[in-house]
Amino acid sequence: AKVQAAGLRAHAAVLSKTAIVMDCGGVKGAVCAAGEALASEYGFTFIGAHPMAGLARVGWEYSRSDLFQKASMILVPHRDTTDAVFTAVRGVVEDAGFGGVAIATADEHDYMIAYTSQLAHVLSSAYVKTPAAQRHKGFSAGSFHDMTRVAWLNEDMWTELFLDNQI
Repeated sequence: AKVQAAGLRAHAAVLSKTAIVMDCGGVKGAVCAAGEALASEYGFTFIGAHPMAGLARVGWEYSRSDLFQKASMILVPHRDTTDAVFTAVRGVVEDAGFGGVAIATADEHDYMIAYTSQLAHVLSSAYVKTPAAQRHKGFSAGSFHDMTRVAWLNEDMWTELFLDNQI
């Protein structure tokens, strides 16, 4: 959250008053608070966003043109978000190929992501660190892969997400 807020602060003064800024991070409480404060100070519009799409790899070389196809986008509008802004953002989301939009408050988002994503990462990481996991070859199929896939994600990013989302 600190990195996103610092990046937005560094560019806030040059943003057009008609700009709509969307973050795409995995935590909303701290990010939306900082984004909304900067938007209020500098006159642009901020809306929290979280694309529910991703890969177990990090870097441009793993980019995919179909990454957002049929994925959900969670939007976290500010209480002052106008219908016109919301319509424009929904249009961008639909044009990017998302299959649906969920609307949440920052607290609701962070609570549900802790449950649906962060808890899964904790369990998956614990699962692959057991001694039996090292001997799984020949004893596993799809369910083992499904349960352990997320254990291999970016450690730095997930550490930051866990520290920022302490709901």
